[in-house]
Amino acid sequence: MKLLVVSTNAAQTMGGEAMKALQYMQQLLADGRDATLITHERCRDALAGELPADRVIYVRDSAMMKTCWRTPGLARFVNGFFHVEVARICRGFDPAQVVIHYLCPISPVEQRFPPKGYRYVIGPLSGNIFYPQGFQHLAEKSLRLQQRIYRPLQKALGLVSRQFVRADTVLVSGYVRTREALGWAGCPEARMRDVWDAGLSDDLFARPRVCPAENPAHFVWIGRMVPYKGADLAIRALSQAPQEARLTLYGDGPQRAALEALVRDLGLSERVTFAGWLAHEDLSQELGQYRALLFPSLKEANGIIVQECMAIGLPVVPLRWGGPLGLATDEEALFVEAHDPAQVVRDLAAAIVELTQQPERAEALSKAARIKAEAAFPWAQVAQSWYAAALAAHDAHDQGAKRSAGG
Repeated sequence: MKLLVVSTNAAQTMGGEAMKALQYMQQLLADGRDATLITHERCRDALAGELPADRVIYVRDSAMMKTCWRTPGLARFVNGFFHVEVARICRGFDPAQVVIHYLCPISPVEQRFPPKGYRYVIGPLSGNIFYPQGFQHLAEKSLRLQQRIYRPLQKALGLVSRQFVRADTVLVSGYVRTREALGWAGCPEARMRDVWDAGLSDDLFARPRVCPAENPAHFVWIGRMVPYKGADLAIRALSQAPQEARLTLYGDGPQRAALEALVRDLGLSERVTFAGWLAHEDLSQELGQYRALLFPSLKEANGIIVQECMAIGLPVVPLRWGGPLGLATDEEALFVEAHDPAQVVRDLAAAIVELTQQPERAEALSKAARIKAEAAFPWAQVAQSWYAAALAAHDAHDQGAKRSAGG
């Protein structure tokens, strides 16, 4: 069986979804699978040296894609035309020999236009994630509109598009919220299979577990500096925490100037460090020096940084909301409720106090998280769970063909 892996982006430098696509392909090839990646031309330079050239097919911008890029308000339709080009490419392969795996994007709303007569798998999908009720004021008008029309839109798309009905398997990593969205779109429950959203490379497990109790009471936040990532909540929480507590923020983005001003206004300039972007290859070494990760992200579909910190044994303080809620239990992470800003800041501060004054609590979280990560998140296991769905689709096709020939 040949597997055609479809992802709009694939690279180490284009965000979590793109990194996931690249690492999945690398694991497939390491396992000796016959796999080819289909991705956009913009990824060519970033993929140089990452994958064999004959294992990647690049999609160039079609005339319609170029039109969408140039026309204000139409950029959201580029992915649809990307998938039209993907279907054309896939038709060049024998449908009896290939299975198509639509990997990224992760949204159940994405329209993929699979070519008729081909077996295909979609996912893992992790959509239908919005702000908690007490944080709705942070959502832009477009996101509030999207939330209002999400269910009727899914139902309408389900009537028009048969992509989920025709799929052999739909991989789900967004738990109940994503299963609900898929159900609105007409996806049969029997087609859904729960899997992890991403795997982790072996080098994270190769290093010794972090011993947070031996580290100073220094906390870390990492991400793109945009409102939903909650960096301001972490900073405000630090202002209510003991003086010995420190906070380092890795990342950058449009909110950085406002965050720097907030630090000055709160008199925290001596306790907060803006460290810029952290190269992924340096992640385990750099994060190993902290007491815990503060992760008050307000609409995180998964949270691969949570998985990575669990793998090295760095305790995580996430919100009880979205993706992190499915990655860890209360024994493996120190969860904070997500009711409203004042409550989150207050409880984040309490978590900082607890982990500062009770290093043994940090150590217990570290050990439990490492055990969970080692058991669940290695790429070899995650990739196999995804590949098994494609293999089952191919085997079902073969068995059907044999029955037809026998008849």
